[in-house]
Amino acid sequence: MSEEADYGSDADQSPMRPTNPPDAYPVELEQWVAVGEGYQVFVRPIIPEDVARLRYAFDHADIETLRRRFFTAAPPMDRSHLVYLAGVDYDHRLALLAMDRDGVSVGIGRYEQIADGLAEVAIVVAPQWRRRRVGTVLLELLEPVAAAHGITTLKALYLPDNRAVEELLAAIGYGGRHVVDGIVEVTKPIG
Repeated sequence: MSEEADYGSDADQSPMRPTNPPDAYPVELEQWVAVGEGYQVFVRPIIPEDVARLRYAFDHADIETLRRRFFTAAPPMDRSHLVYLAGVDYDHRLALLAMDRDGVSVGIGRYEQIADGLAEVAIVVAPQWRRRRVGTVLLELLEPVAAAHGITTLKALYLPDNRAVEELLAAIGYGGRHVVDGIVEVTKPIG
């Protein structure tokens, strides 16, 4: 286990590089990416076997991380929800998983098309990896893929007290901030 990952390890939950990926799996998205402080992360599209990683993440997440990502401290964690999160089509729904050099998950970013030309994005980064550009890198890697699949606008939702996400999104071009039912919405045109 790497020293950055003192929160535990999910490296044995699914392969770092899939040996038998789904048919539509975009292998070209697999890559090592430099992030802050001289670190690198391996990024790849999520695969169905990552349900175990998601289960591990939910089981080991702090309440504040869950609240900020799902707007509740008790999001659905049943197997069907995890299967849904890991079961993307790599077109209208895509998730990118970031792992450290030991294969421990450090973040995940995703988009999901919600209307013609519009997709919602979301990110979660392990506490020890925050402020190292992992979230920024994941969102920036999603943009050209979403654009290639007909998405012209990305939308992000977050809680008003989540200043870190607000700053991250503003720094990479999200704007038009408005609050609906206590949730902040911002958008970014990408195509």
